[in-house]
Amino acid sequence: MEPSKAMAHTSAPRGKSRRVKWLAARSAVALARRWNGLLALLFILSGTAFAQRSLILGKVEPLPSTVAEIYSPADGRVLAAREEPYAVGDAVKKGDPLAVIEHRYNLHDLSHMGTVRWELLSVMLDARRVATKARVDREKAERLSRLGSVSERDVQALRAAEQVAEAEFEKRRVLLEHQDAQVQGSEITRRGLFSTLDGEISYASFTQGQLITEGVLLYRIVDRREVGFAARFPEADSRPLGGKLAARIRFDGLPDKEYTGTLETVSPVVDPESRTRTVLFRVKNPGLLLRYGMVGRLELAAP
Repeated sequence: MEPSKAMAHTSAPRGKSRRVKWLAARSAVALARRWNGLLALLFILSGTAFAQRSLILGKVEPLPSTVAEIYSPADGRVLAAREEPYAVGDAVKKGDPLAVIEHRYNLHDLSHMGTVRWELLSVMLDARRVATKARVDREKAERLSRLGSVSERDVQALRAAEQVAEAEFEKRRVLLEHQDAQVQGSEITRRGLFSTLDGEISYASFTQGQLITEGVLLYRIVDRREVGFAARFPEADSRPLGGKLAARIRFDGLPDKEYTGTLETVSPVVDPESRTRTVLFRVKNPGLLLRYGMVGRLELAAP
């Protein structure tokens, strides 16, 4: 065979092979573009679904209407309302007596007792002096009135002033006697403290007969039949938080339990550091298994 014909015979298959390879590569690129578009679409759809259903960490907190704090209304000695004082974990009903405040001055506090009594005594003595002077002025004016030196109108004014002075003296005298009776223990003022809701004692801070001052926290009562679940949502979260938004809450410590929460409040304040806002859900707590501080995962699903 001649050389020129041999070269032509060999170059034809090579050109055809190159064209086949080019067509195969073009088909592969087109297929890859199609798959990339499909994957991108799937990614977008999965991202949308994730935005609609996402897990957010949160913790159990008390609802505002389920906590009651009992403070001492006055200085005195605190006594239990029953033989065994209420302790943390005890159940109470609304209206149950919790404790009694026995309000009286402490006999060992001599400096305070002496100071208070002297103040009351000095004011009472001043009121008695004013009342005595008013009585003397009135009697003198009545005698002068019979001689025609003082008018009846002036006498009436002095009588009115005497009545005011006598009333002030009587008030100061009663206050002093009341204070003396308390110091001696012959008259003790007792005030009862009562539970304001059904629940259990979560805080108790006194011992039998302890001397306390006004404003001391004695009891905290909580009603855990319903609790709150507080979660922090990013500011950039565009989901509408309102209406019939469903919430499913699970806890690692209760793997076989799932709780349903209803939207309670959405904080209008965004934390400047974390750029999140607090959303509170109301959760029913059958069996009282949920306790404050428990951390769980909340899943939202738009209806």
